[in-house]
Amino acid sequence: MSVLMRTDQVPAADLTDFLQEIMATMWLPMDCRPSPGWDYCAEFRASGLGAMQAVAIDVPPATVRRTPAQISAADPDMLKITLVRGGSCIVSQDGRQARLGPGEFACYDTRQPYELICSPGQDQPVQLTTFMFPPTLLPLSRSQLRQLAAVPFPAGAGLGDLTSQFLLQLTRNIDHCSPGEAARLSTAAVEVLAIRLAHELDASQWETPEARRHALLVSVQAFIQQRLGDRGLSPGMVAAAHHMSLRSLHRLFHDEGLTVAGWIRMQRLECCGRDLSDPALALRPVAAIGARWGFPNPGDFSRAFRAAHGLAPAEYRTLSRSAKDLAR
Repeated sequence: MSVLMRTDQVPAADLTDFLQEIMATMWLPMDCRPSPGWDYCAEFRASGLGAMQAVAIDVPPATVRRTPAQISAADPDMLKITLVRGGSCIVSQDGRQARLGPGEFACYDTRQPYELICSPGQDQPVQLTTFMFPPTLLPLSRSQLRQLAAVPFPAGAGLGDLTSQFLLQLTRNIDHCSPGEAARLSTAAVEVLAIRLAHELDASQWETPEARRHALLVSVQAFIQQRLGDRGLSPGMVAAAHHMSLRSLHRLFHDEGLTVAGWIRMQRLECCGRDLSDPALALRPVAAIGARWGFPNPGDFSRAFRAAHGLAPAEYRTLSRSAKDLAR
């Protein structure tokens, strides 16, 4: 489901502050300076795609910057992709500039300062779609990703057009997908982007055993996250779904210092903690939240949750509610 925000009811004097608040909420803190004298309603449509966030925006001409001070204050370590749908955009980072037209995109690192200058088309506002996700989802190293910062990716025939059209169609149709379908499409989007980025690098490392192992781990973990509420989720199910032996699956996680069952439990407990701290679920019984995420036995759920968080589920819920009340 998408969330829509518009600026048509915002006084002109408050527009800059409102835009910066939206950006901090949807992405992360940035400075936004709309060009003066432009009377246009900005629109932001945010959609969740599993580990990926997509935001389609129609905005007036503006300059957006992320400064070193903002990075020091909030560093979520994300990779951003900006795809131009209408108008044009200049993305600057690490001394490079990517001048983008419709169908073209560039990537940049939120841990480094960057600047976007958005310009309208002849008879249309600036229309962009941004994608933000952890760079660890890509089987490419930090140094490789840095080489690609603020590099223009054209929408030419072949892989360039395929990538752009896939991302555009994905955001246009995401509201017609279930949460599980959206999560799977997120995995597909990351894989398409990885192929496109690796092609630009002409990276022979894409076919190294380490790259293949990382790509498999990402796929396995995405599969698990989509099925956390399934009581039948087990290492055996995961291995069978990926046509690999149980031993190979355990080795895949062992190389990361993890166990399959332990990682499943950790993800389930994180989901439980999120639901327990959600005011909208305040009336849902603690046992029902545990059962929803694969803990059918209340006693087992309470012991596992206390071991992970140091508090019983009910105590965690009360403390989270008190903390939110104090923050208001």
